[in-house]
Amino acid sequence: MRNNIWLISLLFSLPQASAETFKVAIYYPQVPPYMYAANDNVPLGVVPELLNAFFDEQPYELEYVFENRQRAELGVYSGKYDATVLAEKWTEEPDALLFTQPIVEHHDYLYSLQPVTDEELTANSNHSICLRRYYKYTAFSQQLSDGQLIRLDSDSEFDQFNMLVNGRCDLVYMNEHVANWLINNHFPDTQFYRNSVETDKADLTLALNPKWAALKKRLDAYIREAHRNGLIDRSLARHMRKKPH
Repeated sequence: MRNNIWLISLLFSLPQASAETFKVAIYYPQVPPYMYAANDNVPLGVVPELLNAFFDEQPYELEYVFENRQRAELGVYSGKYDATVLAEKWTEEPDALLFTQPIVEHHDYLYSLQPVTDEELTANSNHSICLRRYYKYTAFSQQLSDGQLIRLDSDSEFDQFNMLVNGRCDLVYMNEHVANWLINNHFPDTQFYRNSVETDKADLTLALNPKWAALKKRLDAYIREAHRNGLIDRSLARHMRKKPH
């Protein structure tokens, strides 16, 4: 009997194995409605909401790290981070990463303070365009290379619109969801013009380090179900209305 009690005591005194951490790099500056921080730096948005629900059912501890776009991508290659938000078409080494099912499909447009015709855009007019630093833009790489578009880099989408409003560039290229959120929350009194034809479209996906191939299968299934039951659509609509405080 004493031996049994001693054995039970020993089992309870042994250190419990901690869950393996899954570290996600999310962008800072922030990108509402997809990912942004509350006052206490708790990540909010469509992506954290989806991941929080998924990892509640997984044997891993989810951890978020705010990081800039370039370091986030490099960190997933090196294994410093396990995942980040990244479209395959914008990745330097897509074959080195695993990409999930699309979380959100978005369209990208050109925005300006004055109407700009398609003829003006295709003419050799040397428009200046505000873009995100470290981002690769396949939709008009040739125009940038030829000098038809003059690239000015900014650190956030908010800065892109701010530069446009202050006359530092002629055009802004931006994802429709982020643009609408910024216009509604930060530039409600400014008249922006959106080019009528989408310049590009992309899928918002997670890029994973290849060591997580087995987990990716479960995450893909979860994303498909979240689309089927409307979870992602409801989340996007809610965060489009919500302004961080």
